[in-house]
Amino acid sequence: MKKFLLSLCTLACVLTGNAMDSSDTTRVTTLNDIIAQESKSKTDVKYDQHLRKVWGKNTFFNISYNKTKLSSDQFPIGGGRGAANEFKNDLGVGIQWGQTFNFHKKALGNVVFFGLDYTWMDVNFNQYKKADLPTPGYSTDYETYVMPWHNKKMSIDYGMSVGPSLTLYPFTPLHKNAADNIRLQGYFHVGYKAMGYIIKDSSDKNQFAWGHGLYTAFGANLTFNAIGFGFEMRNDNNINVKHVKKEYDNKTKMKFKEKVTRLYIQFRF
Repeated sequence: MKKFLLSLCTLACVLTGNAMDSSDTTRVTTLNDIIAQESKSKTDVKYDQHLRKVWGKNTFFNISYNKTKLSSDQFPIGGGRGAANEFKNDLGVGIQWGQTFNFHKKALGNVVFFGLDYTWMDVNFNQYKKADLPTPGYSTDYETYVMPWHNKKMSIDYGMSVGPSLTLYPFTPLHKNAADNIRLQGYFHVGYKAMGYIIKDSSDKNQFAWGHGLYTAFGANLTFNAIGFGFEMRNDNNINVKHVKKEYDNKTKMKFKEKVTRLYIQFRF
């Protein structure tokens, strides 16, 4: 009987020891899992903060070099008639300042944003050389001069525009911080502008005209972090222009067109 009781005690001790060993093993494994999970969570949070910082650069400022074609089929030639002509600028510069408002806070798949661009400042300056296209100095009623649009002239315009945009972060699936900063954007804008012209007359004095009208533009840009470059085509197909002084017939409106090709440097912040 004593041997039997001793055997039971020994068995109980062995089972208790195994249970304690099993409990310790479970405790150590769970702790490792918790540490790994916390480490992964911290990494994910840090990467998410990095992406949101990259995605937050939605304000843009562009400095552009412009090639502009100014045309109309209503340039005055006297006798109440109009003639078609086109002038190409020899100098053109511009600035744009605006912001992209994304429709969602996080990129779809960490890659794609759909948004709306609002450009509150779009200013352009163009200078045109004199063209060898002489026109009569007076209309047939001998009361108004004909504006010598073929002479040296300058234009400046101010516009605002709005339109949809698509922004891509194509390399975020690589999970490389540097590659995450590469941004590709395409857009289409509709805007309205006011503009002024300064034209040299036959006495080398400045004469003035002004105009306004709608325009459309589409383009794309590629940026890395805070700097990049872009391309834009802009069409101003219905500009209403009037002369300032009554001796140049300031009651009659002329229809102008402008086609602008832009290459620009972009800054993001």
